[in-house]
Amino acid sequence: MAKLNYKNSLIKKLQYRSIYSGSKECDFVLSNFAKNNLEKLSISELESYERFLTLGDVNIWNWVSNNEAVPFFEDENYEKFILMMKKS
Repeated sequence: MAKLNYKNSLIKKLQYRSIYSGSKECDFVLSNFAKNNLEKLSISELESYERFLTLGDVNIWNWVSNNEAVPFFEDENYEKFILMMKKS
């Protein structure tokens, strides 16, 4: 029960952060990603997404829009998130 409450509160927090990330373009991409995918992610993936958001909306937008090459990330989920955003 505690894990479910933690997951639900994490999803709500990440939905909010995805909607209000900074730039309108990135808000659109991140909010669509959040709406379509957060419920399906595991707790560890949600925690990874939370860290991913700290990379900044300008960087995320540049990677999703192919303005910059996606760098190597230690966290393999980051690249997965970017690919999922490109498909959204």
